[in-house]
Amino acid sequence: MSLATSLVGIALATNFRGATEWHVRRSMSTASALRRVPPWRWLPSVPYEERLARFILLERLIGIAFAVGGVIILATVGYSVLTGEPMQTVK
Repeated sequence: MSLATSLVGIALATNFRGATEWHVRRSMSTASALRRVPPWRWLPSVPYEERLARFILLERLIGIAFAVGGVIILATVGYSVLTGEPMQTVK
């Protein structure tokens, strides 16, 4: 699971083959119904391309967090397998 999380995070962070842009465009088109009656009227209306660029940047940052988290989990599980000790839990 941690390997899959890391790979998805790396794909989003590097925009591998346009994955991030594709996902943001699909998300924005799915949520376009919310754009008709926004509950946040105080937000300035920005052009579509600028919103797209902001969401792509945000998703790339989320991808970085996923990649780092996946690597940390992978290292923790690998260490516990090598040492033969179970993973420590917080009590």
